Amino acid sequence: MTNTQWQPVVDANEGAFVIELPAGWQHDARLVRVGPAARRAVRAASPDGSVRLSLHDPDMPDFFEPSSGFFPTPGVHQLAPFTDATNFLPQYLQQRFGTLPGFAAGGAQAEQALVEETMRKAAAQGVQLRVTAASAPFRFTDQGAQVEALAVCTTNSFGPGWVADVCAVYAVGGGQPDRDLLLHAMSSERTNQQWQGVQNANFANQQAANAQQNALWMNASQAMHNQRMGDIAAAGAANTAIHNQRVAMGEASTAAYLNQLNQPFQGVPSGVGSGDGPGLDQQHSLINSIREEETVRTASGEDVQVEAGADRYFIDEHNRQWVGAQGNVDANDFRAAGLDPDDYQEGQIRR
Repeated sequence: MTNTQWQPVVDANEGAFVIELPAGWQHDARLVRVGPAARRAVRAASPDGSVRLSLHDPDMPDFFEPSSGFFPTPGVHQLAPFTDATNFLPQYLQQRFGTLPGFAAGGAQAEQALVEETMRKAAAQGVQLRVTAASAPFRFTDQGAQVEALAVCTTNSFGPGWVADVCAVYAVGGGQPDRDLLLHAMSSERTNQQWQGVQNANFANQQAANAQQNALWMNASQAMHNQRMGDIAAAGAANTAIHNQRVAMGEASTAAYLNQLNQPFQGVPSGVGSGDGPGLDQQHSLINSIREEETVRTASGEDVQVEAGADRYFIDEHNRQWVGAQGNVDANDFRAAGLDPDDYQEGQIRR
């Protein structure tokens, strides 16, 4: 890298970043949009094509930890546990260059200085990262020319997700790849803060729009839920009212029917039956039988329902209390039971 003159090169697409590349070289530095992801790609070649630089791989997916709960977007994200750069880089080289003629790769070596520089840059932006870095030499044949190369890889974890980055320098036609050239270009790359501010504002606006949309959706959902609950409550209240009305009608009908059954039969037609008191109709007698009751007519002509099983019944017409007895009963029996015999008069069992 002796006597190399450097020139700043700005991202050709959005002006998102600037990087120093050797003056007079052919170069292409641009931001590439892959779905929602923004990725950088830098390519440069010396005038004679003997030295080439390749920084970043826009086809590299972003990674999410399998336990993160995130759903990957095909072609943009991939589920994979965080991998140290010393393990990631050999796998990447094999996958990226393994089919080329004469491919071979050396062992990966940790790059502690690059780890510290990456963490220092992240801390300056208020970001804490888990960083690993490694480098590895490799070779292959391109159109009959031997290519000696050096790749530098970093893997940076920010919790649920992580990213990997690979940069390389190639010496076409043999020779030693220029490590210092590659590291200078890598360390010179800077984000355009004005561009970053616009991106942050756009992100904040999108988040605010998403929050507003979510709030509108939640409000609409809550209103629909409340309407459904109100409709259900109204329908329930209407059904309850109908049920209560039906129950009341049924109870009233039953009460009327039972009251009708309990009404004494008003006399016996002339020339039918015998005895001096009116009898009960057949339904009333059946009800008394089911209930194990008797109907007793008092001296004043009022009917009282009593428990069946006695031969004689005495009624206190003041409170409709009654006493049943078997056989002969006199005043002393009432007094013995704590009752005043003058309050009770014998009623007539109606059959």
